[in-house]
Formats: sequence, structure tokens, C-alpha cells
Amino acid sequence: MSLNDALGFLGLLYPTHQVIIGEELHKRMDEVSLIVAATDLDSGESLRTLGRIKRAHKPLSQSFKASELGKALGHAEIKFLGIIGKKAAMSYLLKIKKGE
Repeated sequence: MSLNDALGFLGLLYPTHQVIIGEELHKRMDEVSLIVAATDLDSGESLRTLGRIKRAHKPLSQSFKASELGKALGHAEIKFLGIIGKKAAMSYLLKIKKGE
């Protein structure tokens, strides 16, 4: 199993609304079981968002670049995404662990 399986899993979750991005993520942060952040965060806004996530004590995973996350969900780049369901979040983390 590779890390590509984890990206593919995100691609499957996105159309079922179990993965949220953008403004919806900011609005529904309390509902999120896991935040996936890009490894190549560089803008001030991204770093502030990362600080907000850490202060909220949300579980965080960083394994992919923004372009890889974007490609998995059909976008150019994604800096942050949230996985809603606890089972989906656990499955994603297991796929990451097996891929490393």
C-alpha cells in the first residue's frame, strides 16, 4: 500500500461531502474530526490558520504538498481540508501509516 492510496481515499470522500475545504472548513471547524494540512505552507494566512487549528487542539496530519492534495480533489492546490466522520478520519490515518 502506498501514500497514493490515502490520496485516492480523499478523492472518494470529497464527492460524498465527508471532506470539506475552503470557507466551509472555516465555518464548520467544530464538526471536523481531522484536519489535513499541506506540508508546504508558506503564506502568512496559511500559517495563521495552522496556528488556529493547533490552538483548537484539532487532530492534524501533514503528509502531502498542496498540489498533491489539490490533484486528489480535482483542484489546483489545497492547503487545508477537513475530514468530517471519525471512521473516515481513522481510515485515512491508517492508510497514511501503512504507506510510510
